[in-house]
Amino acid sequence: MMEAEARRLIVEALHHTARSFNNPAVSERLQAADGDLELAELELDSLDLVEWSVEIEKQTGAALDTADLAAAKRLSDVVRTVMAKTG
Repeated sequence: MMEAEARRLIVEALHHTARSFNNPAVSERLQAADGDLELAELELDSLDLVEWSVEIEKQTGAALDTADLAAAKRLSDVVRTVMAKTG
């Protein structure tokens, strides 16, 4: 899986599970193909992380757990983790 495709699927999974697209500034950066942001800006709670990890697995086939997402500091970290888990 290429980085751009992984990022698109991760953002799509986020869209299905979180309220980040309600924040215009965050939404704009998420939609930019090269946009990166700190995950703290997404204001995800523990339930959001669980739902996001499930949705990422549906979208990409990469089995993530909340620890993978909690350890990530930036969206690009999540992309790298998914790429590593999908081979």
